[in-house]
Amino acid sequence: MVNISAVNKILLFQKLQATLSGHSSLLACSAHASRMLMQRLRFHSSPIRMVDLNSRSISSNTLREGFKSMTTSSTMYMESRSTESLDKFREREEQREREYEQKKSAEEAQSEEEAKRTKINAIRTQILEAALPHVSTLGWSRNVIVKGAEEAGFPSVVHGMFPEGGYALVSYFYGKCNDETVRRLQEETKNGSLAVADPLEFLVRAVRTRLDMVIPYKPQWSQALALMAMPQNAATSLAQLLTLVDDICYYAGDRSVDFGWYTRRIGLATIMKMTELFMLQDSSADHANTWEFLKNRMDEAVQIQLMLSQTEGMTQNFTRSFNSAFVTARNILGIDYMRR
Repeated sequence: MVNISAVNKILLFQKLQATLSGHSSLLACSAHASRMLMQRLRFHSSPIRMVDLNSRSISSNTLREGFKSMTTSSTMYMESRSTESLDKFREREEQREREYEQKKSAEEAQSEEEAKRTKINAIRTQILEAALPHVSTLGWSRNVIVKGAEEAGFPSVVHGMFPEGGYALVSYFYGKCNDETVRRLQEETKNGSLAVADPLEFLVRAVRTRLDMVIPYKPQWSQALALMAMPQNAATSLAQLLTLVDDICYYAGDRSVDFGWYTRRIGLATIMKMTELFMLQDSSADHANTWEFLKNRMDEAVQIQLMLSQTEGMTQNFTRSFNSAFVTARNILGIDYMRR
């Protein structure tokens, strides 16, 4: 005997299959719609009462309405997801645009600041350069900077650009002489590529070249030394000295990384300052006594270095102290300092 309930289920399934066949691709594209479809199928797979064809027709219409509702829900879900994705995309792009504008503004501000600083430094250099010829009469003072400003075509009140007073001119002159000395050493050694035949003689000659630049200002140089020794100026002055002796030793061929690296530089800086002070009191022709003094101190430094190199107990402490001194000097002059 045929089970009428089973027949009803088969007919219902066939109607459902025929109704959904045209929408299979749409449902396959939506996980949400698939889940809703499975829920509908589970609902209609439950036991169905035996009904007549009219009842089955009503059930089929109900399924069509359910599927229509399900498709509408799926479409609404996809539209909501699309709207949400579009909002997130718009928000993300707006955030990127804001970040780009902020970065661009920061770069423009930095560029303007650098251009402004470059312009100010150029004006300072022009004024200080014009002031140097008047040091012999006005000394290393604020007045000489005012004079330089007037000659350079700037109002005298521009001396406000030099809050450090006369030391600004001293520091400028010292740095200028250091740069000129290094330039000559570079030319002589082909930028450090040529070996120096006699390093000791090279050091003596380099120090003499540098001190020769002070001779035109010898009568006023004691005033310059006093300004360099002032507490607020001492750090920069020491940094300029240590950087100079480091350059001189480098072009003399000293590329070592041992304890001697520090002793040679500290020793050279000490000898250079001693010779500078001796020169201020030297009245011999062409400062012959000064250069003799320099040569003798260099010979003594060689002996001291040999003695220190044999004293291993003090080496580590000296190394740490000297390393700190040179790192501090580099930082004072600027972290971007590099070998010329």
